[in-house]
Amino acid sequence: MLISKRTTLAGDLVVYYTRHITPVEAKMVLRVTSWRRFRPLTALLRTASRLGDGPLWYLTAIALVTFGGTVELWAVLAATVSIFICVGLFTFLKKLIGRPRPFEIWADLSCQMPPPDRFSFPSGHTMTAFAACSSLFVLIPASLGVFLPIAILIGFSRIFLGLHYPTDVLVGAMLGSLIGLAVGRLVCFYIF
Repeated sequence: MLISKRTTLAGDLVVYYTRHITPVEAKMVLRVTSWRRFRPLTALLRTASRLGDGPLWYLTAIALVTFGGTVELWAVLAATVSIFICVGLFTFLKKLIGRPRPFEIWADLSCQMPPPDRFSFPSGHTMTAFAACSSLFVLIPASLGVFLPIAILIGFSRIFLGLHYPTDVLVGAMLGSLIGLAVGRLVCFYIF
């Protein structure tokens, strides 16, 4: 009996979310996507999203390994481990939750880029960006000024391009930050 109440409660929450919160988010996405008429902004956010596919993190790792010392090597390791954990987690969560992408549900929303996978929740790009940013921050605190604005830009780009709802990005940022901070602190504990 207790299990059925939990199942019913979870089902009720999903129904409530779908009926009440998702339409509000769709309106937010419509408002944000209306800014696409500013071509330089669209170009910037498409570039940010593409950088979040991996090139930014590869270039960062190469630069830190090439020009850094021991701490930078550990920072690259922490960021890499954080990203791999995030990929595993968001892949699992996306399949478990199965939330369709906004452009698939709302006819008024267009998508500016092909999605990397089928489901929307949580945003994998945002999760990995915040995980890398957070783990780098723990070991190289000055990096926050560079990578936090980039992570925010990547997350916002996913909404702007019609690939994610705001809660996809928000949850991705929170999970990624927690994972990145945890891995970064674990590495700090190990090396210091």
